[in-house]
Amino acid sequence: MNKATQNIALMGHIVAGFPNFAQSLDSAIGIAIGGAEYLEVQFPFSDPNADGIAIANACEIALKNGFNTDLGFHFIAELQEKLKTLNCHTKLIIMTYGNILFCYGIKKFLQKAKEVGVWGLIVPDLSLQNDENLFKDSKKLGLQNIALIAPFTTPKRMQELNKASGEILYVIARNGITGDTTIINQNLLDYITLVKTNCTKPIALGFGIQNKEQIQNLRGVVPIVVVGSAFVRYITNLCYNSKDHKTITQSLKNFTQNLLE
Repeated sequence: MNKATQNIALMGHIVAGFPNFAQSLDSAIGIAIGGAEYLEVQFPFSDPNADGIAIANACEIALKNGFNTDLGFHFIAELQEKLKTLNCHTKLIIMTYGNILFCYGIKKFLQKAKEVGVWGLIVPDLSLQNDENLFKDSKKLGLQNIALIAPFTTPKRMQELNKASGEILYVIARNGITGDTTIINQNLLDYITLVKTNCTKPIALGFGIQNKEQIQNLRGVVPIVVVGSAFVRYITNLCYNSKDHKTITQSLKNFTQNLLE
């Protein structure tokens, strides 16, 4: 099969409430109808330790605008309703940090996530050994709590994470924070092979995937790619220059489609 024709799924990313509620909603709709099979909806946190400057700045602005967890669930509920009217079935994933869940109450947070139609969760700082029953309680509710694998994860640990994770695994392409471009080289390919050798679930490769050339190079290598900071930077530039709902949604749709060409 020609590499260019091999399917690859996209996981997009928005920060809920950035630059404001309406514009983040318009952006999310555009990404979804543009072809993203998954969408991370980040609930902003004051100290997002895995995120680079673009996402960290977006989180800060959303929080200054009054974002809170209840507003995040309201955002997802409204997004789900709009996607239903468009017959769009993008899977919505809450990405946030453990402190948000602790403050809200983990079980209450999970129940609310289920109520508003969330498909999965990514909580980078709640590890398998110290997850406060997040994996178990998510599974009970049918939520996909997605485990993360990093470059220095041992094969034994990979196997444990594969068993505990929801339907997919998030594989961090390199050490560091989000935002810098990841080079698709032999070291990365060898690392992906190691993950595949020890895991049975589909891989979502993220951190530093920025453009369609990288995605093209990953077709046939991983089934899912995660694009985060590139979306947030695009939203930043777009929304400060346009207040028109249709323009924002159409622009994000075009940007998403272009990534997948």
